[in-house]
Amino acid sequence: MRELIFTALLLFLARAAFPQNHPDQLFFKDRLQPISEENIFKTDDYYNWCSSMVKGDDGKYHIFYSRWPKKYTFLSWLTHSEVAHAVSDSPTGPWKYKETVLQSRGKGHWDAITVHNPKIKKFGDKYYLYYVSTNMGDHDYSEEELIETARVGYNHPNWKNYLRPNQRTGVAVANSINGPWTRMDQPLIEPSGPITTLTVNPAITRGKDGKFYLIVKGDKPNETRFIRNQAIAVSDSPTGPFAMQDKPVIDYLDTEDMSMWYDAQRDYFYGVFHAHSFIGMVSSSDGINWKKATEYVLTPKKLPMKDGSELIPDRLERPFIYAEDNEPQVLSLAVKKGDEAYIVFVPVKQNKIPVPNKRQQAWQEAEMGAVFHYDLHVFDGKKYGQGNNRIDPFDDYQLFNPKKLDTDQWVKAAKDAGCTFAIITATHETGFALYQSDVNPYCMKALKFQDGQGDIVRDFVNSCHKYGIKPGVYLGIRWNSFIGVHDFKVNGEGEFRENRQKWYNQMVEGMVKEICTNYGELFEIWFDGGADSPENGAPDVLPIVQQYQPNCLFYHNKQLAEARWGGSESGTVSYPCWSTFPYCSTGAGESARANISKNNFQLLKEGDPNGAFWVPAMSDAPLRGYNGRHEWFWDPGDEEHIFPLENLVNMYYQSVGRNSTLIIGLTPDPDGLLPEPDVRRLKEWGDEIARRFSSPLGTCSGSGNKVELELDSPQKINHVIIQEDIVQGEPIRKYRMEAQVKGKWVTVADGQSVGHKRIQHFNEVESKKLRLIVEEAIEKPLVKNLAAYYVDGLQ
Repeated sequence: MRELIFTALLLFLARAAFPQNHPDQLFFKDRLQPISEENIFKTDDYYNWCSSMVKGDDGKYHIFYSRWPKKYTFLSWLTHSEVAHAVSDSPTGPWKYKETVLQSRGKGHWDAITVHNPKIKKFGDKYYLYYVSTNMGDHDYSEEELIETARVGYNHPNWKNYLRPNQRTGVAVANSINGPWTRMDQPLIEPSGPITTLTVNPAITRGKDGKFYLIVKGDKPNETRFIRNQAIAVSDSPTGPFAMQDKPVIDYLDTEDMSMWYDAQRDYFYGVFHAHSFIGMVSSSDGINWKKATEYVLTPKKLPMKDGSELIPDRLERPFIYAEDNEPQVLSLAVKKGDEAYIVFVPVKQNKIPVPNKRQQAWQEAEMGAVFHYDLHVFDGKKYGQGNNRIDPFDDYQLFNPKKLDTDQWVKAAKDAGCTFAIITATHETGFALYQSDVNPYCMKALKFQDGQGDIVRDFVNSCHKYGIKPGVYLGIRWNSFIGVHDFKVNGEGEFRENRQKWYNQMVEGMVKEICTNYGELFEIWFDGGADSPENGAPDVLPIVQQYQPNCLFYHNKQLAEARWGGSESGTVSYPCWSTFPYCSTGAGESARANISKNNFQLLKEGDPNGAFWVPAMSDAPLRGYNGRHEWFWDPGDEEHIFPLENLVNMYYQSVGRNSTLIIGLTPDPDGLLPEPDVRRLKEWGDEIARRFSSPLGTCSGSGNKVELELDSPQKINHVIIQEDIVQGEPIRKYRMEAQVKGKWVTVADGQSVGHKRIQHFNEVESKKLRLIVEEAIEKPLVKNLAAYYVDGLQ
C-alpha cells in the first residue's frame, strides 16, 4: 500500500512539474471539404490576400483582409496594400465587400507605406486589428517611385534597403467591429532573440492564464541563406509591451504566415503556417514551447473542388483557422493563380460521432492483408530466437542469398488467400535493410547477392502492382542488434550515447523518407512496437509519413495510431469489437498506458463504444502459428505448424466477421520462395471463403431502425452479413436479426457491434424474408449491405 501511495504521489508531482505532457489531440485535416465558387472571394481590379475572421455581435461573419490594385502588379503588396472589411452570413461565404478600414498613413509615421496581413481579434469588449506596415526611413520618395519599386520587385534598392527591413507589426483598436479604428504611434515589438531584421505576419491569442501570446516572423539570426524563423512574445495586454521569448516557435524549416488560436477544450495552443510544399500545423501546451503537431501536414498545396477537379495554385499561402466552441470551422487560404489573387474558405466538416478518415476506411474495407517477414536469420539454418536476435549481431550477413527469389510467387499466394494488401519487413530486429539505402550502410548494397544491386522492397512493390495488391512497408526501429538499439534507446553512456542516439534518429528518419519517396504510394506503414515519440528522444517519423505519403495508414507511434493491435496474435478479436477507442494512440513498447494492457489487453480486443477516436482493430497471426509454435519467421522443418483450414476459416469469422482487419504472417524460405505447403493452404483458404460468401442469396441496403431483405423465393439460410456505412461512423449499439418462418417473425441472431462487417452464423431456417431490427443506436443507422447466405456442409 505504501508503494502505491508513493507511486501515486510521484505521478502527481510529475504532472504538476511537466504540465505540457498531455497529448495534442486535434484532428481535422481529414474533415477539410472540397470547395465551390461560393467559397472563393474575388474582387475586380484587386488582388485579395491575407484574411482573418471574427463573428460579430450581429451574428454575421466578418473578415479583414489585404487588397491592392492589380494595375501596380502583384508585388505592390509591399507598397500599396490596404486592409478591407467584408461580411457574410456564413463562415464559408459568399462574402460581400463592405469598406476599406486601414490605409497607409504616409510620411512621418512608422506605418507610412502599405497595410498588410491583418489579424482581427476580439478581447473583452474591444476589437483589435493587427497588421504589418513599413516606411522608407529618412529617404524621401514619390508615388511614382513606389510604383516603380513594385514593378521591379525584390531587386529594387528601395525593397532591399528600406521597405523590407523596416516592416513591423502594429495594432489598431475599436469598440465596434465597424470602427472607428485608433492606431498606436509605434510598432508593437522590435526584432530580437530568435529573429532579426523585421517583425511581420502577426498571430495572437489569449491563453487560459489571461496573458497574450504573439507570434511574429523575422529573419533567422546568423544565417546567410534566406530563411525565416517564427518567434513568440508574451504580454499582459493585447497592446503590449511584449516580451520576446528566447526559444523560437519554428526554426527547423523556412515558414511563413502563422495563424494561432488557443483551444480551451484541449488546453492547447495551435498554429498553422505555410511552407514551400504544404500547409502545416504546430502545437504547444503552454504557448512557449512548440512542437510539430500530431497533424503536422494539413494539406499539400492543391485543393479539391466539388465538381471533382483540383485547384492547383501557383501559390497557396496565408492559412487562417476560424474556430467556434474550440472546433475549427473554416481554413482560409490565399491563392495566386496567373494574375488572379483571391481567398478561399475551405469548410471543415463537423461530425456528431467519430468516423474514419479516408486511410482508415480503405484499410477496413481491405479486410485481409499479409505481412511477409524476411531477415538475415532465415539463412543460418538455426531455430529463430527473438531474445538473442534483438541483442546479438548476426554473424555473417553475406549468408543472405535467396537464389530463387520470386516476390511474384509471394504476392500471388497472398492474393489467392483473399488478401487485398501486403506488407514487407524492410527492416526487422537485426537492423538489416532489404532495400538500397543511402543512409543505412547495413543494407542490400553491402551484399555479394546480386552484386549489391538487389532491392527486395522494390521487387515486392512491383509484384504487388502486378497482381493488383496494395503495397505496404514494415519498419522495425525499436530494436537493432547491429547498432545496439534496445527498446528505442542506443546503448552507451553520457555524451557518447547521446551522439549515437542523434545519429540513429537521423538515420531512421532518413530511412523513413527513403521508403516514403522511392516506392510510390504505400497503403500502410507499420512500425513494430510503435515508434515512440520524439518527446522521448525517439526518431520523429510521423511528420515524414504525413508529408510524403498522405494516403498511407500510419501504424503507429506514441502520438498517433490510425489502427490498433487487436490484443493478441491469434488472428482474432473479442466480440463486440468497436472501431472507437478512448485514446488516439495505444503507446509504443513499454510506454503503453496501463489500462490498455490490463485484463489481458481487453480494451484493445473490444475497443470502446463511447471512445472519442476512430482506431479500428487489427487481428494478426502467423500462418505457421499452430500446434504450439508462434513465430513469424521461417524455420526448418516446421510445416506441421501451418494452421489447418478449419482454424483459418474460424479465424476469418472471428476477425473480418467481427469488424477487424486480418493480417496473416507469411515467411519465405532461404531460397526466396514461399514454401509450397503454405501456398497450397492459402489457396484452400481463399477458395473456402469465396465458396461461402461470393454468392449471396440476396442483398439490400437501408437506413433507420428496420431494414428488410426479401428474396425471390423461400431459401435455406444460415448466415447473414451486416455492414454499416462507416463513412458515417458505427451508430448501431444493439440489434437482432429476424426471419419470417411459416408466417411468423423469429429471432435467428442478435448482437452489438456491426461496423464495417459482421458475419453471423445461425441454425438453418427456410425463409423468404429477413429483417434487421436495430434496438439501440446513437445516430440514425445506415446499413450499406445486408446479405443472406446458405453455406452447406456445416455442422
